[in-house]
Amino acid sequence: KQSVYNSVYGVVDAVNNCPSLDLNADGVKFPSHEEQKIIAAGFREKSGADFDKIILALDGMLVWTIQPTIKDCRRIKMGARVFHCYRKDKYGYLLLAGVDHKCRFRWIDIRHPSSTSDWVGWNSSKVGKELTEDEGSDLVLPFHTLAGDNAFVENMTMATPIPGTKLSTVEDAYNFYLSQIRITVERAFGILVHRWGILRRPLTFSILKVPAFLTCLIRLHNFCIDNGDSRHTPGQQRKDERNIRRMAARLRTSDKRTRQSAVFLDENGIPSALVGSGHHFRDCGGRRPILDRGKITPMRRMIKKVEDADLRRPTF
Repeated sequence: KQSVYNSVYGVVDAVNNCPSLDLNADGVKFPSHEEQKIIAAGFREKSGADFDKIILALDGMLVWTIQPTIKDCRRIKMGARVFHCYRKDKYGYLLLAGVDHKCRFRWIDIRHPSSTSDWVGWNSSKVGKELTEDEGSDLVLPFHTLAGDNAFVENMTMATPIPGTKLSTVEDAYNFYLSQIRITVERAFGILVHRWGILRRPLTFSILKVPAFLTCLIRLHNFCIDNGDSRHTPGQQRKDERNIRRMAARLRTSDKRTRQSAVFLDENGIPSALVGSGHHFRDCGGRRPILDRGKITPMRRMIKKVEDADLRRPTF
């Protein structure tokens, strides 16, 4: 048994050290400007509102593990409680990820226990810090943005939904068309969990090995997409959604006899039992920063585009 584990960890190390499996060209941690242009063009094809400045869809997912051992907790000087997500009632890590239009992971952060909110995880990451605190940063193309949910905050490089229930027609339409892009990251999580079934139950090895193991799976996920894996279907948004729903239905049918502890995909192919674990603000230490409304952000330009095109949320 130990020989098998040693072989697995050897493969994990080999995959994580293979330059051809890096998330971005030249081994950089974030897409280059040239790659951002390609991603923005890909998202534009998926957008019913012609949103052409989005470079990544950003969200967080809980990576389910068993309760950390006392030995592991002493080694990392953290209590087991911080790895417990009260929203999902599971132990694990917070995986923050930015994906492109093909559901490929282009930026990941797996450093925080699952009790961490997406907002704190993002703002404590190297990329998040730079984009939030350094107004002169050139990491993101001018006038381009990431697309996140309401766990994040609107700024010059982040577009989020408009919160509330009493929205204008334009604001409601903007939220709908932004969700067309944001759902890409949730679909990527669904494909990842569907592809690597080990993620649908708690990982039973040391939490110290989880980040490297997950990074390996993500690298192989990208490799599968780049090499024509059948779980990724290129084409229009409706065709993609139809295929992932079919996969989710097939998975639920085949797993009827499995233990109730398994994580299933919902009708949209999204692991809802894992996504959204960091949508809380208990660890924010006060109010989150409010953007100066005098600034014209990419998000405000997107809202204006929806208004000028007189777009509405489709009715069914």
